[in-house]
Amino acid sequence: MSANQSNLGNPQYGYDLVVATTQESINATMKEYLYNTVFTPVKMYWNQDNDGNPVPVSYDDLMQQTNGTDPLTVHSWNSSDPMTPEIQNINNSNFYFAFEAAIGIPSEMDPSQIPDIVTLQVNSNSVVFSLLCAQFTVVTCNFGRHGLLSLLNVSQPENAPWMFTSTVALKDIFDNENLPPDVQKELNNLGPNAFSVQQLLFDLDNAALESVPVISGIEPGTPAYNALSQVFTGAYFEAMKKTAQPVLNYSILPNNPNDYDPSTFTLTDLALEVSPYVDPTTKKQDVPDLNTLNYLGAINDNSLPASVQFSWNWIDQSEEADFNGVVSIRSDNFIEWIRSQFSLSLNSITFKPNCKCWDENWIELYYQISFDPDASPQSYSVINPRTTDSGGFTQVLNFNYSQYSGQDGGSPWYGVWGNLSCTYTSASTIAIKGNQIKVNTSVNAFVHVNVEGGVTEGNFASYASEVIYTLSVNQYGNLVANVSPPNVTDNSENPDISGWSKFTSLGTVNDVIDAERSYLQGILTDFMDGFDNSISGVANSPQKFVFPGGNTFTFKDVVFSDYQDLVSHITYVQPTGEYAQKLAQFNKIVIEE
Repeated sequence: MSANQSNLGNPQYGYDLVVATTQESINATMKEYLYNTVFTPVKMYWNQDNDGNPVPVSYDDLMQQTNGTDPLTVHSWNSSDPMTPEIQNINNSNFYFAFEAAIGIPSEMDPSQIPDIVTLQVNSNSVVFSLLCAQFTVVTCNFGRHGLLSLLNVSQPENAPWMFTSTVALKDIFDNENLPPDVQKELNNLGPNAFSVQQLLFDLDNAALESVPVISGIEPGTPAYNALSQVFTGAYFEAMKKTAQPVLNYSILPNNPNDYDPSTFTLTDLALEVSPYVDPTTKKQDVPDLNTLNYLGAINDNSLPASVQFSWNWIDQSEEADFNGVVSIRSDNFIEWIRSQFSLSLNSITFKPNCKCWDENWIELYYQISFDPDASPQSYSVINPRTTDSGGFTQVLNFNYSQYSGQDGGSPWYGVWGNLSCTYTSASTIAIKGNQIKVNTSVNAFVHVNVEGGVTEGNFASYASEVIYTLSVNQYGNLVANVSPPNVTDNSENPDISGWSKFTSLGTVNDVIDAERSYLQGILTDFMDGFDNSISGVANSPQKFVFPGGNTFTFKDVVFSDYQDLVSHITYVQPTGEYAQKLAQFNKIVIEE
């Protein structure tokens, strides 16, 4: 996949994470969301002042003026028709115009004919945003010298919505200092819904206030078009811009979060950019559906670098039917998470040897090795620069530990003397490739034994272990590790005891070495088993890694990129129900319950 080229650690980029979704998937999911959601209608009314200018009026005040007549419920009228009581009430008031609208998709519209909601503009890093309404009614009055000449009440067709289209600069989405605090809070959402189409729709709705929308779906110059131009794109938009209120008072309806764990990484800053899909062969940008909207994220209050175009595609044409986009975590961030989690197991292989050598009554010499746990904090170190082994694994973390103990016993003056020392070392490296993490660990005890001049030394106990963790991701973005059985190698040496050693020690060195080797091999095997079990437990512990966007996306796979970024394909959580049934109906597809 193209995301194999993800290299967020390149100084040219430097983002902590990127979520990239295609234009095609955004539109498909947003259409479903709009179709399946019932939004509260917005009603607004205007009176005419003494100079003929529109002024907003509350519903209650207008009802007092019109004797309880709501103009939105009054049919179209002109002066050639008899004046009904409702028209008379309006004529006796200061009412000028009104509208009622709710965003969404008309219930009778063929789902396959719903136009795109967003079009990503690569060159200007902007979005062409079309606001669609499930219902829209506009009422306007036309006055002459002698009063009301006509009243126009017109609604959009049930199968063909009017559209109000604006071009939104993505930088404007986060430029919201003039908005009310409650709107700022929703716009600045960096929580579980930061990447949702609900949030994007809200962001575009509010940023669209920066420009007056263009009306389409209705013939220019018609009375209805003129009414919309005056009421909605004129008076209403200007009023909303002055008070910095969201379009049609839209608010976010979050998904049910019950099944989702919070992400391991908490966003602290976010920006948006558009990336073009570039055909690898022709180098042309001629597949707009594969252009991506990229969320550029920062965590831990890190600074967010400026938006820069990526040198790779996030989604290939071959992946278009299967995936909506990609989540990529910068390698440094995930490797740091591995370091912090796996380091918790290192105390399983950190021990201080305790060597004792003593005599009793200058007659017999005794030797003993024991180990005391070293509970001091231990940690892997990040490897820079990274190296790749013959198997294609790139080493990213390593750990080295060493402790020494030695003691002399007896005295040559009494003919009973010797010494014992032990250097204990442990080491571990972590490497990654594809969807695997490889942990290589070794423990070693180098022992020196002197029994009355009979000396031998060597790696009395030495073991190496290799464990491979194969990663997958569940639908909610939780990383899961399948652990292979440890592959343990016994590298213990059988030290060669020279004839001189045997002669000078009268053969007792054999007994000492055999006893120490047996003890060391048993205890170092326990150390190794403890480490392997501990680190396997960490890999699938409740503190497991969770991708961001778990209640917005379904996660499909996971892999390390060529530059060790952690990458997963994603699809939007698909709305179900009436939209799917309607789409099947129009396409003559039978859906089984």
